[in-house]
Amino acid sequence: MKTARKTRPNPTAEASEHPVLTTFSSDLLTPEEERELLASFWDVKSELVRTLLRHYHHLKAERPAQEPWPMAQFIRERCDERACAEFPKIHQLHEKYVHYKHRLASANIRLAAHVAKRFRHHALGYADLLQEAVCGLMQAIDRFDVSHGTRLATYATWWIRQTLQIAVARQSHLVSLSPHHLQELGLLQQESEALAHSGKHIPSPQELASRTGSSLEHLTHLQTATRTPVSLNAVLDDDSDFKLTEAMPDTTSQTAQTNNERQEALTFLMEGLRPRERKVLDMRFGLNGNGSLSLRQIGHELRISKERVRQIQNRALDKLRENAKRYNMDTSILLD
Repeated sequence: MKTARKTRPNPTAEASEHPVLTTFSSDLLTPEEERELLASFWDVKSELVRTLLRHYHHLKAERPAQEPWPMAQFIRERCDERACAEFPKIHQLHEKYVHYKHRLASANIRLAAHVAKRFRHHALGYADLLQEAVCGLMQAIDRFDVSHGTRLATYATWWIRQTLQIAVARQSHLVSLSPHHLQELGLLQQESEALAHSGKHIPSPQELASRTGSSLEHLTHLQTATRTPVSLNAVLDDDSDFKLTEAMPDTTSQTAQTNNERQEALTFLMEGLRPRERKVLDMRFGLNGNGSLSLRQIGHELRISKERVRQIQNRALDKLRENAKRYNMDTSILLD
């Protein structure tokens, strides 16, 4: 009797049924391969949105428009780990969605790197520029419409450049600049270099304003906002150790000196008051360091009425003002 022979599973067939979704190639795609991959990406995206709406009825009120970007936002917000865990179909479609998206990104990663190199003259490092460029590429993939009939690289270049301009405008300067201001800075730099090469002199702000069509005030404001910051520990001269911090006034000591002078003047003026008047002002305005009291509290302490305390206070303040005028002192040191 012949025994039944076990048939080995075909790894190729299994791979075709369950493709490996974690390996991405950076090889360039031909136009035909790109169109086919974009079509598959659109089909998976549409099917994933329909599946989410079918399993979660409460999301029908949030049904996105049949356009790439609204659908991508809907998937990002609603296709979470819980949805993938509850429904295997959603998990499978989401893995395919991520796989196609990353394959498109990997095929265009050289484009992102090429555009990022054009921004290396700004303050951001190349690693940060490349990261921003990849973010712009991923957004372009989410927004790309298959029916446009153009290559993905042509469409993605604008989004990559736009993302890099925003990143540079936000992080290159202490003052946050818009992409429009960044373009103006680039134009100013080009005109300045052109004038310097042609006339062999550094162009004046008036020349730059006339060449660029900007007002002198706007040009000065833009240059001031993008001026390179100087450290307070920087030395003024290479031949000396004198730092900028040594040239700055010590506001702390000046404030302390002013407070001491005010206290001495107030003490001198209060010597012309009666003991009860000095005591009322001390308690009312906390001159003794124990905090200020209300009129009622002072009256309870001195065993007089609240109105009597107010009269003593007002008479004492009037005496202080008269004494200050007599000695030509500033009345701002007095208590109002």
